[in-house]
Amino acid sequence: MRLSISMGRMMAMAALVLAVASCNTNNSNSELDLIPVNSVTVQEYTVSLFAEKEPETGFNMLYWQIEKDGDRIEPQQFSITPMMDMGEMMHSTPYTEPQTAEEDDRYLKNMVVFIMPGGAMGSWSVPFEIRTQDDQLITGELPINVDSSWKLTSVRSESDKIYFITWYSPQNPVSGNNELAFMVHTRESMMSFPPVSDAELLVYPYMDMGGGSGHSTDFTNPVATGNGMYEGDINYSMSGVWTTSVELTVNGETLPEVVFEYSVQAK
Repeated sequence: MRLSISMGRMMAMAALVLAVASCNTNNSNSELDLIPVNSVTVQEYTVSLFAEKEPETGFNMLYWQIEKDGDRIEPQQFSITPMMDMGEMMHSTPYTEPQTAEEDDRYLKNMVVFIMPGGAMGSWSVPFEIRTQDDQLITGELPINVDSSWKLTSVRSESDKIYFITWYSPQNPVSGNNELAFMVHTRESMMSFPPVSDAELLVYPYMDMGGGSGHSTDFTNPVATGNGMYEGDINYSMSGVWTTSVELTVNGETLPEVVFEYSVQAK
């Protein structure tokens, strides 16, 4: 009888340990492979920025943590405004406000499309505001380096309106099946870059084999799915250097063709 009770207690304890381990796994960043980007401390509050890759032109997902005296806090509100300082002028870029990351609730995350790299022409920073649970307002600014990439291009209409076309996926193209998606934004002002959800995209992937020969591959043309996103798919028939041309039509006007050039890795 005692042995039976003891075994029951051991099984209950094992179940409890497994439940705790499962809970810890769910709340860890086991699903996230993040690198530290930068951090800054203002009035005893440390704001740290993480990302899946080094920030670059085009689509980026940013992850934020806020700590006070080494302990993570959950603010009442956390807002940001990415800014490029070019000396004689400043501008923002397409972005969303940080929200709790569904993958790991220890982080706040947001999307940003950097429309130009940092460097000789200017520097990026992210001014932020923290509204604490006791209604204290903390403001600061976090510098951020942005590298150039092939994943962003732009085109102008006849009325000189600029459209930014962002390669959303695949971020790392491989041979075989891939999601093929783009984001489209326009510029209404130096601080406003709304998504464009009523455009049409015609794409054409192509591999130049040299000597005047080349070929395309199976693909589904991306269509609008809302909030500036256009989704399709592509099946790269082989690895190597590919181009994908994009022709954007907005409000009945077909804009000049733009081309993305990139490498497809063997799967």
